[in-house]
Amino acid sequence: MSRPSRRSLLGLVGSTAVAASTAVAGCLGRVEHSTLGRFEDPTDSLPPAGENNAGCPDSDVDRLVAYREIDPDEAPISLEPSAESIAEGERITFTLRNESHSEFSYNQYNWRLHKRVDGDWYFIAPREIPLPLHTLKPRRRYEWELTVDNDGVEDGTAIGGPGSYGDRDPIQGLGGGTYAFGTEGWFDSADEKIGFCARFKLETDALELTPTRAVDETEWKDDILVARSMRGDPENEHSRLGAYELERIVANTKSDDDRANDETAEPLITETVLRNDQLRDVVALAREYDADRVRLEEYDASYPIFGSHEDGVYEYDGEVYEITTREIAPKGD
Repeated sequence: MSRPSRRSLLGLVGSTAVAASTAVAGCLGRVEHSTLGRFEDPTDSLPPAGENNAGCPDSDVDRLVAYREIDPDEAPISLEPSAESIAEGERITFTLRNESHSEFSYNQYNWRLHKRVDGDWYFIAPREIPLPLHTLKPRRRYEWELTVDNDGVEDGTAIGGPGSYGDRDPIQGLGGGTYAFGTEGWFDSADEKIGFCARFKLETDALELTPTRAVDETEWKDDILVARSMRGDPENEHSRLGAYELERIVANTKSDDDRANDETAEPLITETVLRNDQLRDVVALAREYDADRVRLEEYDASYPIFGSHEDGVYEYDGEVYEITTREIAPKGD
């Protein structure tokens, strides 16, 4: 499965990469009660990563400011949530406050949302990030706002397609549980990257995994459940008919290689499966029909078919699945 880039923001001012389907609106403001001048060396006053990341997702930073682990009145910079918990439809605001005397470089689009399940953190959003460089001046703040709306998701609304540039609110496809909102950046006077983590709870029901409305019909061919998708344009000169195939690794028939796959399978949760339309369809159909093998037939213009990160072994809700992709009929056949 594809993952967002971890490339540095340095030198990427003005980049026009396409944004994710975000659910975060942002705005700048002025810090009302600044402690300007108190922090002569803002980076050195922040806790090193590893000493302060209890309860936060792993991140590639030198310093980590976890809101629940610090005194925000004593920190040169912090990310503050407006609430400890929200219900579906309620808004939560995350405020990045620069109380130091130094400018802070960051990317307003480089927010990260993770969910914690059984002690592990899973990356949720955004899927893609534009890469401009922004500056948060001393005594200034920036706010991200987030609202959750799951209306229609369990009825088949697809949320896994590419996003559009700009802010979008609300975000879809989040079940109840513990989440962490974060971002990162650096002070201009130092080379160390600083990460931020603000945890909150979403008080709503768990989501049921269902196929998208794009699944047009299904039929059994021997022991394979074959589904046909309305996604894709067969008239597009680059489109080819592809097969997105799932095979469930059944416990009592596992070979030694299959057991090894269990250990290397990428763990998934409902929120991550929902963000890949094809994966969502085949896993949901396998569960609905109790099928060990599912083939989703769909036109796709990507090279290779369905993209380069789809094939692999995944674990979801106690089951292990192998995903493979191939062209059924190359263009012109």
